[in-house]
Amino acid sequence: MNFVLYDGLLEWKNLFPLTLTRSISEIRLGMFTIKERWKKYLEKKIVYIVTQSFLMQNNFSDKHPLTIEDAVLINSSFIPNQELIGMITTMKKNEKICLENGDLIATRYDHFLYEKDYHNGLLKKEYWIKESYIKNIIRIKNIYDILMKNEIVLKEDFRFFSKKNKSYHLLGKNVILCKEKIFLEENIKTNNIVLNAEYGPIYIQKGVKILEGSVIRGPVSIGKNTTLSIGSKIYGNTTIGQCCKVGGEIVNSVIFSYSNKSHDGFLGNSIIGKWCNLGSGTNVSNLRNDYKNVTLWNYEKKMFIPTNIQFFGTVMGDHSKSSINTQLNTATLIGVGCSIFGYGFPPRYIPSFSLGCIQNNKKVSFKEFCETIDIVMNRRNKNLDFFEKSILKYLYQLSNI
Repeated sequence: MNFVLYDGLLEWKNLFPLTLTRSISEIRLGMFTIKERWKKYLEKKIVYIVTQSFLMQNNFSDKHPLTIEDAVLINSSFIPNQELIGMITTMKKNEKICLENGDLIATRYDHFLYEKDYHNGLLKKEYWIKESYIKNIIRIKNIYDILMKNEIVLKEDFRFFSKKNKSYHLLGKNVILCKEKIFLEENIKTNNIVLNAEYGPIYIQKGVKILEGSVIRGPVSIGKNTTLSIGSKIYGNTTIGQCCKVGGEIVNSVIFSYSNKSHDGFLGNSIIGKWCNLGSGTNVSNLRNDYKNVTLWNYEKKMFIPTNIQFFGTVMGDHSKSSINTQLNTATLIGVGCSIFGYGFPPRYIPSFSLGCIQNNKKVSFKEFCETIDIVMNRRNKNLDFFEKSILKYLYQLSNI
């Protein structure tokens, strides 16, 4: 069996701007990305990530097709659990697993051809030997699902992945509440902090530095080599990726790897992509003054649409930045590669590569954008590789995304 994660086109579009630069499987929530979680549950390698062609590192074509023998295709919008893993690993060829409404979760192909089966036939295949159904499964189908499901996934990740491992002890004078729900990897540096797991588990990966006066209230996951500034206040349902620098007040948010919110300011019910930076004093509103449900920008319909969600902050695409004292309104969506500055509130929808966001139709030059990326990534001993640059160049040539 060769395991393959694939993106459904509808879900992929519904997760913009995060999926403009990645497959759904690279989205982070709980303690891991979706791909990392599938690998841990399956205890096997994911052979391919199948998504839009510009996001796939190999350029497959009719002359150089992607062909996979005995392929188990898994919809990457679903979060694995033990019941689903059992069904997938015992599935035979030409069988499928679905939701009760018929949405496909997984199927096993004798011979999978990317150009033919993914673009034209994966969801339209008419013949299966057997159909199985599952009810209790978490799905990330819309951008707000990441925030609404993060608490559940955090708790399940902690239960499943901490039970077989040994937790380390903290050095220094710290206040630890509900120690049995706290898991610490090695080489964590702290002093005079509070870890409170009474309301949910706390998982801290190796190499994390938590400076004096910081308070963490679970459920929270913090990725390796991340630094928390002095007096950081991290509330529950929050996931912070690896190599981040965070501070101020953060609640019910997901921050992808290599992003910074080092200074004071409020971040609530928000998702921040990779290589982003929130300037000092940046604040995000997560509740309207009239307490009504928010409207969210829909990339497909190019308009704001109503939701049944009351609390929603901002979603920021990769490589975007805000200047000092930026004030982001409730339910703001920011594209890839934006540089946000200027007076007043920026718009609630900011297209990718916008410059300033108050001025109309201003766009950063691609050359200057790449120069900034080089400076930012070099500070972390990283480089923008050719494939990543080709994705950004492709997006830059599109309009209004």
